[in-house]
Amino acid sequence: MVDPLAEYRKKRDFRATPEPEPAPPARRGNDVFVVHRHEARQLHYDLRLEHDGVLKSWAVPRGFSFDPGDKHLAVRTEDHPLEYEHFHGRIPKGQYGAGTMQIWDRGRYELVKIPSWEEAMERGELKVVLHGRRLRGEWHLVRTRQAKNSWLLFKSKDLYAGHSRASALGIDLDTTPAANVPLTLPPMRWQGEGEKAHDSDFVFEMEFAGLRTLAEKRGEAVALAATDAMPAAIAAGLRALRCHTAVLDGVLVALGSDGRPDPAALAQALAGGTANGLAYYAFDLLQWEEFDLRNHALLERKAGLRTLLSDHAHVQFVDHVAGDGTALLAAIVQAGLPAAIAKRITSPYRSGPDPAWLRLPAANAAAAPIPPPRRQAQNPPTPARWRPSNLEKVYWPAEGYTKGDLLTYYRSIADVLLPHLRDRPLHLNRFPDGIDGKSFYQREVKEGAPPWLRVAPIPHDGASVPHHVVDDLDTLLHVVNLGSIDLHPWLSRVGSLDQPDFAVLDLDPKQAPFVHVVRIARAAGKLLRGIGLRPLLKTSGKSGMHVFVPLQRGYSYDHSKMFLEAVARVLVRELPDIATVERMPDQRDGKVYLDFLQNRRSQTIVPPYSARPVRGASVSAPLFWDELEDDDLTPLRFTIKTMPARVEAVGDLFRKALDDPQDLLPAIALLEDVLRHG
Repeated sequence: MVDPLAEYRKKRDFRATPEPEPAPPARRGNDVFVVHRHEARQLHYDLRLEHDGVLKSWAVPRGFSFDPGDKHLAVRTEDHPLEYEHFHGRIPKGQYGAGTMQIWDRGRYELVKIPSWEEAMERGELKVVLHGRRLRGEWHLVRTRQAKNSWLLFKSKDLYAGHSRASALGIDLDTTPAANVPLTLPPMRWQGEGEKAHDSDFVFEMEFAGLRTLAEKRGEAVALAATDAMPAAIAAGLRALRCHTAVLDGVLVALGSDGRPDPAALAQALAGGTANGLAYYAFDLLQWEEFDLRNHALLERKAGLRTLLSDHAHVQFVDHVAGDGTALLAAIVQAGLPAAIAKRITSPYRSGPDPAWLRLPAANAAAAPIPPPRRQAQNPPTPARWRPSNLEKVYWPAEGYTKGDLLTYYRSIADVLLPHLRDRPLHLNRFPDGIDGKSFYQREVKEGAPPWLRVAPIPHDGASVPHHVVDDLDTLLHVVNLGSIDLHPWLSRVGSLDQPDFAVLDLDPKQAPFVHVVRIARAAGKLLRGIGLRPLLKTSGKSGMHVFVPLQRGYSYDHSKMFLEAVARVLVRELPDIATVERMPDQRDGKVYLDFLQNRRSQTIVPPYSARPVRGASVSAPLFWDELEDDDLTPLRFTIKTMPARVEAVGDLFRKALDDPQDLLPAIALLEDVLRHG
């Protein structure tokens, strides 16, 4: 009998590669699929479908697109053993497929349209429904006549079509448990009332007068937890959700003749009367398909909810404002509505009253002061704590962008920027006359600064130097109004200044071409993932890039510096023609400098989303690692004009710098092996 794994065995030396040596093919009937992200000579994805005791495999160079019109090449490769379903790791240099192999998605699949595998392969039309954490719905593999083993992979037009490439839901479900959320679950509620409508840890939503209820979709069956009545318009809206299963939290509302929520009109509608103006306002997502989302942060749950909702008049998304609910509360007062709800952005969903949710009554809004958190000054603040000045001053002459444009940008991006600034001493880089004028760095908070500023005194040369700490929108806009185009926070926080939160490798090209920066960044990501880390990537906003590794508590600056020095030397060994660790610029021979010395106490690095004082008004932009494969990638793609829309589309790609601390010890052991053996 022909061994389907003969080619797999022939290509590999199992004494040198960690890949599994296969046992004889065994039929399990599990119908699993697995997708590997394979950083070999060229990044690609490997789609593997279990059949007849092996994993049938296709290499997909451009990955997966949820747009049915976007057809990607898929190259049929050798069959792999079933043991490969769980394989991940680094295939050493010199071995077939050398590079980093990660499990990108895994689940079960089923054949559709042509239920016989053999017949589908003979026809060259393989149609499968994937049930993964990233890939969902129907996908087509169609053989072409262009070359041997050449196929096209594309998405079918179904519930999931058109969504983000990252996943069907758009958020990371790698560790999300599979569990049903019961419709009878007691909803989460606010605990206590507050007056503070200004806090970067919170988002603010309008409170609706109506029937608070969970809503459920399971196939065509829909239900509301708080009532047996199901108005036809609401049922149609729930059935239009872009998924098979979902549990939502929200409020059922009916509008009265004055256009405001009217409990009497709602009671009439539920009793079988008119359903005019009836709508379900959804503000949370508890379950998507088989996954229980309650442990995800609020903003992730809301981002997922937004992707599910179609443009339906009777099931609508409750939007929010982040960081500063003052204007929302004023609008609520003007509209005669009862209150706003403040919700902590990182909060999981917990049944019953919870202090992560607070009610802000509209009746208190006009008179309530806005107490700043954690201030040292005793002077009582006023609601308007900073005053803009010289808004028409041109900061970017070539583009005509003004200080007002810069303040507008920082206000629009504050909800994703502020968490990366909080509790960190800040150095200002001030350009009072714009990018072509004189500039200066400022560490110390000057005399005459507003008394409400949070100040962190830091010992330096026998003195105590007060530093700015930007925790909220007012402070952010105040320092920007001083002419601080870009911001320079420490890598550690007040209270733990000797323990960095992340290790940073700064790829500084000076005169080297940006394509060399991209090539080195790709190699750095491949190396770090190969030793078990989960690095993050962003542009510097100028011509370089920053590779971040979030750190668990307990590591010092010396630890992070020594670790990244070893990483840098491996990269220089692999790419000696374009990379260097030479500190002197005139001795770099036009190569990209791999600066690991940024990992020192009091050193700073621009945070994600910070604007930069360069032509084009570019910003430091978090990237998907796959964007390094784009031939037209340039820092000028990300500017103060384009970044707000990007964040709206993809969210905060750098959030894991705060949420995913990593242990260096296992990675150090693996890196030592790389240093020894290559």
